[in-house]
Amino acid sequence: MYIRVARDPKESFERMLSRFKKLIQNSHKLVDAKEKSRFSRKKTRRQVREAALMREHYRRERARRQFY
Repeated sequence: MYIRVARDPKESFERMLSRFKKLIQNSHKLVDAKEKSRFSRKKTRRQVREAALMREHYRRERARRQFY
């Protein structure tokens, strides 16, 4: 998917560029491209399980603190 920005007739180039930069940041395309540029190992079963347990722990904590 490409990100296109059309310049309005009364809009300056700098303003158009800032809109483009904002769209790039919100789409997370730059972050994904940087991650893919470097090699990263797949997570082991143990790492996946530990991450899931921590995720559940933080969700429970957030739900518990929500009403205080």
